[in-house]
Amino acid sequence: MNKVVSVVVTHNRSKLLRECILALSHSNVSTDIIIIDNASTDDTKNIVNDLLVENRNIMYFNTQKNIGGSGGFNYGIRKAYEMEYDYFWIMDDDTIVKPDSLMRLLEIKDSVGNDFGWISSLALWTDGKECVMNWHTVDKKWNRDKKGLLEGRLLCECSTFVSLLINRNAVCNCGLPIKDYFIWGDDTEYTMRISQKFPCYFAFKSQVIHKMKSNEGTVGFEDVEDPSRIERMFYSIRNDFCTFRMQGIIKTLRFIYGMAGIFMRVIRTTKSYRGKKIKIILKGMWCGLWFHPPIEYIE
Repeated sequence: MNKVVSVVVTHNRSKLLRECILALSHSNVSTDIIIIDNASTDDTKNIVNDLLVENRNIMYFNTQKNIGGSGGFNYGIRKAYEMEYDYFWIMDDDTIVKPDSLMRLLEIKDSVGNDFGWISSLALWTDGKECVMNWHTVDKKWNRDKKGLLEGRLLCECSTFVSLLINRNAVCNCGLPIKDYFIWGDDTEYTMRISQKFPCYFAFKSQVIHKMKSNEGTVGFEDVEDPSRIERMFYSIRNDFCTFRMQGIIKTLRFIYGMAGIFMRVIRTTKSYRGKKIKIILKGMWCGLWFHPPIEYIE
């Protein structure tokens, strides 16, 4: 029997983590659960201890320092691989699965055999509407698998880490998420890297709830008012520049063109923190130009 393990990355959101794990425990298809704690300072450890009493299939690992979402998924997938699981079902702690979420993913796996890199769920917000941050990029070759739509799948090339079933073979061939990204853009880079070598799918009958604070798209950088969020945007700019550089000159030039537009809007329309935003854009672009993080492979 193929072995599936759930990998959940968490940091200082113990209530959401408990809800996430309890939902996983009620899945129609039972799995072992790996919790990767990014050095939480709240009562996460106490919550995990309570959960261990209810579910002995839980394994807990503390990274000892906050290595970001990228580092957490790198760590968790490596652990799952070393424990010889066949499929890794990964998610953040604010992902609340439905009883049939995994079953629907496995139905797609069965329909394509073992010839896939990853299969992704449909993420809904708390009001039942689509979660706008969890987009998919349709593969340009989707026409080759049109009948797959009748079976609930769509060929895709990019997804997020909110309920993503990854094939062990893909990890063996494509390596791990880039931990040096820290936050933002790691899922884009990793899912694109895998889809370049394996067919990957969006399973729209598999649905989960993504309990983000709000169901809004990325606010234009010129409109961001939170200073801490402005600082974190550095990672988004640097990482995306790195990712598109790896995709070739055309995508690199498109990214630069898009950032030039953002830069001009910041100069013309920003009402607050203009200097700080300009500094972050320039710093992100400069660092992204020279950022060459290694891709780790498991021996």
